[in-house]
Amino acid sequence: MRDLLLFVNNFYVIARFVRQVFVFLCLLLMLLGLALAWAEDWTLGDAAYFTLITGLTVGYGDITPVTTLGRIASVASAIVGVGATGLYVAIASKAVATAIRGQRPRRDTKIADADVD
Repeated sequence: MRDLLLFVNNFYVIARFVRQVFVFLCLLLMLLGLALAWAEDWTLGDAAYFTLITGLTVGYGDITPVTTLGRIASVASAIVGVGATGLYVAIASKAVATAIRGQRPRRDTKIADADVD
């Protein structure tokens, strides 16, 4: 249990360094979802579902864009989603590595001074 708490704490501290980037990527995905809803004449729910499935690179194929703008937005959603997923995985990897060493990142450390493996 101690290791889990250490991981969660490390994840939170490390995520604080890049929260603006992650928020920006999420906002960009929401804007792409709105563009899809407008271009494809979909409901907001369908557009959000499609954007999430595309951003996570699952791609069920049950909903597909037919307009050029919709296709461009779906490709952009996939690219932004891969970036957001990669960022999340990088944070988790760093938190695991730090927890294995039994350390806690300092909260007052600037990103340039942080221990980057």
